[in-house]
Amino acid sequence: MAASPLAWAGQFGDYKPAGFLSDYANLKPKGGDSQAYSYRDPSADMGKYNKLMVDRIKIYLKEDAPSKQIDPAELKELADYFHQAIVKAVEPAYPVVNEPGPDVLRMRIAITDLVPNAPEASVVTLVVPSVWVGEARAGVAQGKAGSTPFLGEAAVEAEGLDSASGKQIAAYIEERVGKKYNWTQGVDNAVKGYLKAYSTWAYTKQAMDHWAQTLRTALDRWHG
Repeated sequence: MAASPLAWAGQFGDYKPAGFLSDYANLKPKGGDSQAYSYRDPSADMGKYNKLMVDRIKIYLKEDAPSKQIDPAELKELADYFHQAIVKAVEPAYPVVNEPGPDVLRMRIAITDLVPNAPEASVVTLVVPSVWVGEARAGVAQGKAGSTPFLGEAAVEAEGLDSASGKQIAAYIEERVGKKYNWTQGVDNAVKGYLKAYSTWAYTKQAMDHWAQTLRTALDRWHG
């Protein structure tokens, strides 16, 4: 059973839980440069999970997204993309299977607070170079600081369950906002990165690739 999102309002900074996870109680900030929250059951033998069973990925639009008129086919394509990114990241070391078992970790994953990139807004900003100057001082290339809303954003809520018992043994939340350039790489590279922002879902897919690799990194760490 999913948890009530109201019960955990304010526990994760500005992020409002979607109520997708079965439990939010044990999530703590990862710390360091990360803005993510994570949990791992200290009593669980994480190394025994050599296979993954990935539930159908859910997608939730952000409540105040500029537009909610999104073709359902696009959302399905995004869910399929994320599933394929996970398979690509974890296999063949950790096969993705369809049946539970003692060595199978069941993954429940949702993309939440989804806001598409608005390509036309990116084009407008591209032809107004003065906008770059103000935003170049605003912050980093990823994360919320200095980001602009028309470049898209998304968050992930994910949990790993023992596929036999259904017990939550790991959980993860992270919010990412796309930024069209990285000024630390110089103006030429910043512009090249900017051009990639024309795709409506470019930064959403970039975040999905990041989260798929985060899962692989966690699995490798759990296996020593």
